[in-house]
Amino acid sequence: MSAGPLLEVEGLSKTFTIRRGFPVARTATVRALDGVSFRVGRAEALGIVGESGCGKSTTARVALRLTPADGGAVRFDEQDVLGASAGAMRALRRRMQIVFQDPASALDPRQRIGASLGEPLRVHGIARGAALRARVADLLGEVGLPASAAGRFPHEFSGGQRQRIGIARALALGPDLIFADEPVSALDVSVQAQILRLLESLRQARNLAFVFISHDLGVVRHFCQRVTVMYLGRVVESGPVGPLFEEPLHPYTQLLKVSSPVPDPERPVAMTLQEGEPPSPLSPPAGCHFHPRCPHAFDRCRAEAPPLREAAPGRAVACHLYAQA
Repeated sequence: MSAGPLLEVEGLSKTFTIRRGFPVARTATVRALDGVSFRVGRAEALGIVGESGCGKSTTARVALRLTPADGGAVRFDEQDVLGASAGAMRALRRRMQIVFQDPASALDPRQRIGASLGEPLRVHGIARGAALRARVADLLGEVGLPASAAGRFPHEFSGGQRQRIGIARALALGPDLIFADEPVSALDVSVQAQILRLLESLRQARNLAFVFISHDLGVVRHFCQRVTVMYLGRVVESGPVGPLFEEPLHPYTQLLKVSSPVPDPERPVAMTLQEGEPPSPLSPPAGCHFHPRCPHAFDRCRAEAPPLREAAPGRAVACHLYAQA
């Protein structure tokens, strides 16, 4: 095991072709990922935040090779993920897992929970028979469910319980990294807090790393140590949780902060946007994608996409306001 980052994503790109229109359908392209880069340390929780459609979930699926990449590189513990053979990828999948947003659709409704949790153990030849049943019971206990849950079907559980089962399934193979794709967004607030506490206890007990994907800045601030902010397929800012939330640099991150609910109704919102709707991913603006909504935009923003550059120790921002003189 190397001493470097556990996960390195460099210049990841992905374009989808879709058909739209009626009665004559036409093809259109969506650049879901445009040079996305980030790193995750061992036992670190990295948050990826942004509005719906910014490419957060696509980043997870492409990094895990559930969706093929168009370009870029993904290295897990210095192993090439995108170029790995089928055999090498099988071994890597034991160490990288994912928890999906909707626990109801992530579980087979016709399969008992014990069979669902035991399947990866059987497929990878880890346990069978009594040993497998004991391991399933241990996994259920680890996420706060009784061993008797193994004999029941997904519809017999609440949303929070189903998400616990999804977490148990992700833990089954003893991973080093878990992508958590909006794992609490479909749950009630009280249940969200329970699941977040569970994930934090698992992170510490198992020395797990997380890529935590969310549109909720409060959740990310509570769970993560570092944050990557995405907008229309690009990374616009990254840095440690504390400094980034206390003093966001990119105008989009500032917008996310002031738009996030706060317990003080008297607190003023200190940022106004330009008129107009958010741009469509089908036809993003030239230059900086955020410039039509940015109150600080100037001519260079409309013509040239800003690179992600270091603006302070440990912090990076893609904004011409921080260009070197």
